[in-house]
Amino acid sequence: MNTSRLAGLLLSVLALSCAQNGGPVLVDAEWSLSCPSGGGSNCGSWALDSCIGEGSARAILGEHGQPECGDRIIAICEAVERTGGMEDITLEANVDRNGGSTPRFAFDLSVKINRSDDTVELCNITVTEDEVPYDVGACGEDPPSMEQPCQLSNISTEGNEVVFDLQCESLFSSVTGLALNVGAPGGGPTTIQFANCRGF
Repeated sequence: MNTSRLAGLLLSVLALSCAQNGGPVLVDAEWSLSCPSGGGSNCGSWALDSCIGEGSARAILGEHGQPECGDRIIAICEAVERTGGMEDITLEANVDRNGGSTPRFAFDLSVKINRSDDTVELCNITVTEDEVPYDVGACGEDPPSMEQPCQLSNISTEGNEVVFDLQCESLFSSVTGLALNVGAPGGGPTTIQFANCRGF
């Protein structure tokens, strides 16, 4: 993976599209879950009837604080400068915390960039399904592999939105050791959008 290129794409996209224009963070995150093929990993499970979709379909759509699943949508899109020239970028949408701190359903992209040379030090996707995090492995521009199960592609802007395509193959859970594929219904990448980000 060309980490310098990925860092440049992420920074330019987010800087342009997440200008502070007021209002809550908006999220349009839809994904579908499926079992890994080929027998390389055992399949995790998903709720067949959830508050954000039936079967394998999931969708968190709306703005931060909007009622959803008997709770409220938490939507985060921010960049935070750290000491030593590091910058943390977080894109997250979660729902249904059931009075606790752990959501039943969530999508989370975390990127750590070294601002001295704009290299990506960390890129990680976590998809939480029925309180189980699927979070083992990196993300980047390369096609999904065991070392990097999640691929980010078509990173672009439109208006004040961050838009990228996402496809994960055999994204493992650190809790169960089981894995799920994450993408669009019927296969291939799904499109994730955030707007009204902070700190860029």
